[in-house]
Parts: sequence; structure tokens; C-alpha cells
Amino acid sequence: MKFETLRKEVFETTMMLCENGLIRLSAGNVSVHDGEGHVAITPAGLRYDRMKPQDVCIVDLNGKLVDGEHKPSSEMPMHTAVLREVSGVGGVVHTHSVNAIAFAVTGVELPVVCIELLAVGGPVPVAPYACPGTVKAGEVAVSILKSHPGLKCLMLRNHGLLAIGDTLYDAYQSAFNFEIGAEVFYRASRVGTPITLTDEQIAEVRRVYGMPAAGEV
Repeated sequence: MKFETLRKEVFETTMMLCENGLIRLSAGNVSVHDGEGHVAITPAGLRYDRMKPQDVCIVDLNGKLVDGEHKPSSEMPMHTAVLREVSGVGGVVHTHSVNAIAFAVTGVELPVVCIELLAVGGPVPVAPYACPGTVKAGEVAVSILKSHPGLKCLMLRNHGLLAIGDTLYDAYQSAFNFEIGAEVFYRASRVGTPITLTDEQIAEVRRVYGMPAAGEV
């Protein structure tokens, strides 16, 4: 099958996200771009414990269905906007994890308190509210990602998390690292006041691990 590899990649990543509690039931969605104008994306309304690789939809970068028997995810406009308009993005993960939603509800960015949040280009901001499933949700996500070079995830206010990567696995890692950082910050807040890394400490970690400086990609 022409799109078998793309579908398998989306399916396997979705299963990993489910296993780690980052998405559940049919909430959350995953997409990958093949670099030739085709996007594989999870289907709408299909529980992931029942999904098979062949259920993954293939659309073009404008959201037109190219191949598949199901309707693409309701969040397709956001996925295709990011893949189309943000340079270098090859994979997108949108999670509905409890920690991501909880922090997104506060409207407050998540500061860099550990290396996991530095790995995703933190601090992690919260996008202005946009109704899920709309073109506007994609517009606000694209705006933040373009204005924060090097940022690999952002919170969607009152909604969840959007994570990106050069590859789909990179996007998965970004979502996973965010979840660790959010959980650490929450637990630390229960026992005291979390101490954020200073600019000097952040710069040192970036040097040691070869991470791009703020504003670089």
C-alpha cells in the first residue's frame, strides 16, 4: 500500500501516547508529513484501543482527504496549518493529558524548572483561547511557534498540549518531556515553591547538551 509506512508511524506513535496516558479514548490526535504534500492523521471519533493502522487518514496540506475510509480528526485544521506554515516541522502531537489540560486552564506559562522543560524550548507558553477544531486554533498555534523559534510545544488554553518535532518521534518526545516537567512542577508546588533555573544555568545546560540558544533553531 502506498501510504502504509506513514499510517504505521502514526499508529505506533498513537499507541505509545496511549500507553503513557497522554491521550485516551479518542481524545488527542497525531499527524506526520511525508515531505511530499501528504499528511497521515488519526481519524475522528474512533477509539484508539480499536484503531488499526489502515484506519489512519491521508490528507493533503490543505486538509483534503486523499486516501482512507474515515473522516480525519476534527483537529486537522490545526495540524495542517502547523505542518504547512512552520518551517521544519514533520510531526505533530496533540495531547489531552491531565497535566497539560490542568496547566492550560490556568493560562500561566510553565517555567523551566528541570531539563525536560528546557529540552522542549521552555518556558512553555499558553496560546490564547480558540475553539477546538477551528481554523483559529491553528492560527494561534502557528503565531506562537513562529514567534518563539526553538519552541517544541505550547499549551492550548482550556484544551491541552500541542507538540512538534522534525519527525513524529521528536514530537512524541516533546509531549513526553512536557508531561514530566508539568508533573514535577505540580508536585514541587505541593511541598514548596519550585525554583526555576536562572538564565545563566539555562545557558550552561544548553552548552553542555548542545541545545540551541533561545531564539535559534
